[in-house]
Amino acid sequence: MKKRLLAQVILFLFFLTVIIIIGVIFLYNYKKINNKEITEKTKEILISEPVINPSTLIWEQITPSALFEGRDSQAVVVYKNKIWLMGGVNGSTRLIYPGNVDYGNAPHFNDVWSSEDGVNWQLVLNKAPWGKRRSMQAVNFKGKIFLMGGWGPEIGLKNDVWSSEDGIKWKLETSSARWESREGHQVVVYKNKIWLMGGVKYNSHKLFNDVWSSEDGVNWKKEADNAFWSPRWDHAIVGFNNKLWVIGGMDLKGNVYKDIWSSEDGANWFLVDDNPPFLSRQGFAMLDYQNKIWVIGRLNTSEYGNGTNDIWYSKDGVIWEKTKEDPLWTGREDFGAVIFKNKMWILGGMDKNWEWKNDVWRSKSDIVLKK
Repeated sequence: MKKRLLAQVILFLFFLTVIIIIGVIFLYNYKKINNKEITEKTKEILISEPVINPSTLIWEQITPSALFEGRDSQAVVVYKNKIWLMGGVNGSTRLIYPGNVDYGNAPHFNDVWSSEDGVNWQLVLNKAPWGKRRSMQAVNFKGKIFLMGGWGPEIGLKNDVWSSEDGIKWKLETSSARWESREGHQVVVYKNKIWLMGGVKYNSHKLFNDVWSSEDGVNWKKEADNAFWSPRWDHAIVGFNNKLWVIGGMDLKGNVYKDIWSSEDGANWFLVDDNPPFLSRQGFAMLDYQNKIWVIGRLNTSEYGNGTNDIWYSKDGVIWEKTKEDPLWTGREDFGAVIFKNKMWILGGMDKNWEWKNDVWRSKSDIVLKK
């Protein structure tokens, strides 16, 4: 009897021990899984970029007067965690009357500036070897700054391509690219290539609607000789949602556009909208920011239809909305615009009062949680 009772006690203790062990293992794994979920959720919140409410976007002035001289038609690019500004023109001393500037004798620049915060600017190079010029374009591509085209009173109209790794030492990649010399063209990096579109050649009264691409900045391929969009200059282009987009610009008769075109390959173009809700504009900016296309600013003078200097955005290039408040900076043309430190920045340009600016502004908005 005692042996039977002892066996039952031992069996009970065995099963109790097994249950305790299973319980401990369950609690350990539950805590581990739960902590992992919490950690992953916390990690997701921490690493997610802040998402803005686009309708509440406004602008704050970073500096009313940067160290570089007021100008428009400069090249601006983000490279190595800095904003870089190069070249341009200041027509203030050659303003005959509003709308008429003796640009041929106006001061042009070939200086190179950089800034880590948009406030403090460093003169990297006073006289770059590519010469004094305006209306050139620059991009950050494959670890270098590439600068191309433009016009200067001493160097004339160019179709050269230069590159630099530090803004100080510049290499002439080609003195004569396959595309004709021009200014007012637009350039973007898309699908690991540089794309160049449109522009103007004043001395021969010629406009372009060609499209070129390059994998190295030296060898260029003509993707379209005459794209479906009409020849133009001072338009804006962007790569967005696996497409190239072209909006606005003007012709040599003073007609200003607002039509919207898109292409997946740069050769075949489709008219998205010939009459979007915003006003016609040239010399404005277009950026891909927070998964939206942004159409930024316009020169709102009587010559260009007055109206407002405004900001529009779209998730698809079809449906457009305007920010609730128009920017505090004056309407202007040929200013620089970049994405830097998760904000949009604008620099310089010539405003509606025919003043050549050296102010710097950046966007700010309400933050919404990413779902």
